[in-house]
Amino acid sequence: MERAAEALGWPGVVVPDVSLLGTHVSVVVVPDVAAHEWRLENRCAEPLLDPDSLTMWEWPEGRGLFPPSAVSIHGVLTGVGRSVRSALSGARKWRGFAATAVALPSGEAASDDLLLECSYSGIAVVCEDQDEAKVIQPGHDGRLATARRTTVDRWIEEKLYGRLLADTDLADALL
Repeated sequence: MERAAEALGWPGVVVPDVSLLGTHVSVVVVPDVAAHEWRLENRCAEPLLDPDSLTMWEWPEGRGLFPPSAVSIHGVLTGVGRSVRSALSGARKWRGFAATAVALPSGEAASDDLLLECSYSGIAVVCEDQDEAKVIQPGHDGRLATARRTTVDRWIEEKLYGRLLADTDLADALL
């Protein structure tokens, strides 16, 4: 998935094997080192998953008072595990949060139907090879234009922040 994110030009760190929103994906996050340092200094570096508290953290009036988000989601990659159809469905669920892409394994051809449906939904298609990944079809950058930020965004960011803190290979991204 790292090669797919690189081929798409997505900056950040790939957090693999994330199970959220009924999907199994890899999420590309951009760590905010300054926000992480702020949270360390103010003794709130642990992720918070309480919806009521997160709602307050998202209030515009609370900027500077509540902990800033230590990560932002840049993109979501779905692999073709069970089927191409389930990968497409998973990618569609994440369009409200970030750019999305379906990563096809080496040797898997992109059908015309898949390319058409991904194009309609703004989902990129990447074919991973053993040495490289190639973008077969570009997708839209960022989240859907009609999607607004909610407490669910912050909850997902906190979950991913927790993954970065817990995984020694990924924790270096916060330094």
